[in-house]
Amino acid sequence: MAMSTSEKIARAYGVLVARGDKVTVRSVQREAGVRIGEVAAWMREHATGAAGDVPEAPDLSEAMSAMVASVWAAAWKRAAEQADEATAVALDAARAGEAHALEAAEQAAAERDDAVASRDRALGELEGMRDELEQLRGQLEETRQDAAVARTKAEESDRARVRAEATSDTLREVLDSLREAARTPEHPGES
Repeated sequence: MAMSTSEKIARAYGVLVARGDKVTVRSVQREAGVRIGEVAAWMREHATGAAGDVPEAPDLSEAMSAMVASVWAAAWKRAAEQADEATAVALDAARAGEAHALEAAEQAAAERDDAVASRDRALGELEGMRDELEQLRGQLEETRQDAAVARTKAEESDRARVRAEATSDTLREVLDSLREAARTPEHPGES
């Protein structure tokens, strides 16, 4: 629902009074966002009565003075009531804006808390991954050491096989020469 110009001006006036700012036609015009002539007319009609002071009635004549003063005071009181009502409307609007701002701030805080929780979870997962990586590095190092030991054992086994083959060849040669010696007579000429 759109506010009327008078309501915008009343709201702006109320906001300035509530903040303790100096109330001038220009400050109300800036706050309300309406034409300056509209603000000046509204303030002539309403704003001066908001202070609660009733100015002196104009001296029209001695005989009419009491009647004019009474009518003047009643009119001034009504204008002050209207200004107070407009101020109350403006204050209500300001309070509604404040409630909305507080709600937005709470929402932002909740979103920030969610983001912090997500970051903490991600950091926890990263730490877990680092621990796993460290374990894998340890296992890799153990595997490398085991492979080095296995390589050494394989080399030793290969050397032992080569020695065994050499020993076997030597024994075969010895056996062959013993067999050869057994087949040939020990003394030539005896047969």
